[in-house]
Amino acid sequence: MKDITNEEKGCAKINLALHVTGIQADGYHALDSIVVFTDVFDRLFFKRSLRNVVTLTGEFSGSINVQENSILQALKLFGNGLTDRFSINLEKNLPIGAGLGGGSADAAAVIRFITNNSKHLMPSYEVLSKIGADIPACVLSVASRVGGIGELVRPLDMSEINLWVVLVNPDIFVSTGSIFEEVTEKHNQPLESFIDLSSTDKFVDYLKRQRNDLQTIAIKKHPEINKVLATIEETEDVLLSRMSGSGSTCFGLYRNQDIAKKAVTYISKKSAKWWIKFSKIN
Repeated sequence: MKDITNEEKGCAKINLALHVTGIQADGYHALDSIVVFTDVFDRLFFKRSLRNVVTLTGEFSGSINVQENSILQALKLFGNGLTDRFSINLEKNLPIGAGLGGGSADAAAVIRFITNNSKHLMPSYEVLSKIGADIPACVLSVASRVGGIGELVRPLDMSEINLWVVLVNPDIFVSTGSIFEEVTEKHNQPLESFIDLSSTDKFVDYLKRQRNDLQTIAIKKHPEINKVLATIEETEDVLLSRMSGSGSTCFGLYRNQDIAKKAVTYISKKSAKWWIKFSKIN
């Protein structure tokens, strides 16, 4: 490997729908979810080094414990077989505890980099899901239906879908574990099996019939999430609003870039503290 700096992106993941369908003997909840990715991302810069070291920059770098970061967990997957060592700078642009899979996206970026630039094989999705349920989907970073505890990933053909998303985070850290601890209905119906991807309208209609089983729990613990959702609902021509993952980021779906930009302008006037981004759905 040449002694140059290489870059990988950890793209924000959005759960457009998330159903809790069961609980396993090991305590992990089984899920059925549709995830998509955006052009809002963390950036990771890799350079060969004498030892593995992680440095942090970016808007949300101050919220991260370097010693417990998912990047180091990802490196440990390859054990002593990883002969190269790396200096990794993480430019942390995604909020923490936000339902965007940021930590998993960062770990996935490390795993992609190692497997693309060495002889190491990709670990199984079962192994990856044990260190982060979102990691298997984030490794692919394509629209997918995700099941089990994250190890079942089936890519979706979104070529006929044209949607823009506005992401809004109210500067609230939500612990995924604390939300799942409050789940009382553990055996809900899965997503409708047929996902009509032949047009944007049909896909949105499908999504409207689904839900996020964690949304009510998160709102009860953090009422401002409901304020965010209500604000998104007030935007012109919004197709769907919902919370992503275990929270606290909420999203609105729109038909084109201009409508999404108008939504950003409207939402920005409601609170100067909210983190707001928009992107085309990939």
